Amino acid sequence: MGDKKDMINNLKTYNIKKLINSKLYKRQNAKLEKVLSDIQRFHNWSLYDEIFSKNKSELHRTALFYRGNNITYKQMLDKMMQFAKSLKALGIKKGDEIPACISNSPEFVYLLGAVSIIGAKLNVFGDDFDEDYITEIINQTKCDYIFVGDNKYPLIKDSIDKSDCNNVVMMSLADSLVNGKDPYEELDDSFYKFENKTKEYMNDNIMNQSQFIEKGENYTGVVKEKVDLDDEFTITYSSGSTNSSRPKAIVHKLRSYITMGTFHEPKVSNTPSMKNMRVLAHIPTHSNTNIMSCITDSLIEEATVCLEPIYDKDFFHSSLQINKPTFACATRSFWVNLSKIVIKLNKYNVNVKLPFLLVPMSVGEPLSRGEEELANKMCKLTDAGIEKTHTPKSVVTMSVAGGDCEHGGIFFIVFRNLMKKLKRMNDEDYDILRTYSMVDLAVLDADGNICKNGEIGRLYAKSPCNMKEYRNNPEANAKFFKEINGEIYGDCSVYGYIDDKGYIHVKGRINESCKAIPPFKISEEISKDTRNILSCETIEHGDDDITYACHIELQPETNADVDKVLFSALCRVKEALGNDVAEKVVFRVRNNVESFPLTDCGKRSNKKLEYEELENCVKVSLENNQIVMSPVEKRDENAKELIKNNMGFLK
Repeated sequence: MGDKKDMINNLKTYNIKKLINSKLYKRQNAKLEKVLSDIQRFHNWSLYDEIFSKNKSELHRTALFYRGNNITYKQMLDKMMQFAKSLKALGIKKGDEIPACISNSPEFVYLLGAVSIIGAKLNVFGDDFDEDYITEIINQTKCDYIFVGDNKYPLIKDSIDKSDCNNVVMMSLADSLVNGKDPYEELDDSFYKFENKTKEYMNDNIMNQSQFIEKGENYTGVVKEKVDLDDEFTITYSSGSTNSSRPKAIVHKLRSYITMGTFHEPKVSNTPSMKNMRVLAHIPTHSNTNIMSCITDSLIEEATVCLEPIYDKDFFHSSLQINKPTFACATRSFWVNLSKIVIKLNKYNVNVKLPFLLVPMSVGEPLSRGEEELANKMCKLTDAGIEKTHTPKSVVTMSVAGGDCEHGGIFFIVFRNLMKKLKRMNDEDYDILRTYSMVDLAVLDADGNICKNGEIGRLYAKSPCNMKEYRNNPEANAKFFKEINGEIYGDCSVYGYIDDKGYIHVKGRINESCKAIPPFKISEEISKDTRNILSCETIEHGDDDITYACHIELQPETNADVDKVLFSALCRVKEALGNDVAEKVVFRVRNNVESFPLTDCGKRSNKKLEYEELENCVKVSLENNQIVMSPVEKRDENAKELIKNNMGFLK
């Protein structure tokens, strides 16, 4: 048996080497090198220039959609130049770093383009960060001006007052409304009232958008600076899933954005054209995923960016109706919540339709099998994409995008379930992700050795879109970057493996504090019951006496006996991972309405789950052929306090 297995492995190795030496592989590699070379030779300019060069023949088309206002590419580019002149008039020069706390609005896009024109860099942070942390961020920029939205200013005013920055440029979410009126007032008002609030805060140190533009009207100096692809362009922040109060600062070069835009072109990666698509930008602006995947990439690819400043999972279905995006990125919690709403409304004969939604994409974290089934049911009920496919039943199914802010969205796959229906994927291939050709991948074991094909390890990636570094965080940099065969790779912080065909299988996020088996292995077994189980998150508690708390959310329409569902789940864990692991498993069934705690970026917060009481969980056992649910004892108060201290504070 061993000889046969070795023979098969040797044959696979031979075939892979044969592929690498083939004319097709060499031709593809030559194409990649040419694309990267062409970017360096012909696109070594600002983001503003890149957008203009791609759209110069059709500047009349809509670049930005904002609450009923269609802003053309010409109008947008003109505004970027106006903003650039004003930045220069304020004394901001090439290489300077500008702090900003602004929601998704035309003014944010204008500022982003203007910063690229003058060769500066933009530090975009969130209003939900720790108050002292915001002050530190502002002071580190050493800028005399901060750009703030009128919806953000009251939330960060104390941080600004404590900082060394004395001047505020305030943009209103009402600045770009047609005639100052919100046509979607009925939908918006319970979440945010769109009216110009700058007049409430005006003083000698605060200027509004009109005053800011006036500053640059008479500027006669040089505006456009010579920039380089390797110039620092943005400082954005991680999602806060590991530290809700002090997300890590991430530095990206200009190269990241222009490279990603190029690799989304159909002629480069054989992906569908984004021209004339409508792309939703609603993820907070301090996320690089939003800036790159939703704003800059869309504008480079001749699409329309639909700017949505309201970020709330309960507003998401209204946002879709307002913006009518062809392409929408959202976290799985947003998609799952939308699916629940649609299915509930459908019961009351209220038919929500999304015929415009061709590509509903989950970002930041993977959908479980149960979640994907629910989301695909939602897509079918809403006729998602039917405007584009022109078929009686939509072929659109939920897609997944992966990667991370640090790498800039290196993974992608569109229409995952559709591919399975077409028999191009096996049932076990639900976790496959593909990458662009610019990405190099490596899977390493615990000792840093390269894993064999099919062997699960830690996934690392290298691409031109990798971040440059974590800002002022050498410890995090040392953990993130790793040298492999002389090349510097970024740590994706996920378990995965590469199969014989070169496909990547991502298995789950790595939790450095885990001392035994990776929790994803438990969640994976539990989640196989897609008929009854929607989601499962497994959290490891304790040091020597480990407990695995499995937080489960049931499918909204399941009628199954909960006791039997949990016992079956426990049996699957026992069969796959052994009795020792199963003995340490406890369950908490979460309410569909309550669901999982989220970070302010909309991702699940494992830190908040860690802090939840174990006494909310139950231990499942079989006694005298009866399923017994026993309450779990309270945790040690010192352990709870330690978790709380490590979190900073709970948001």
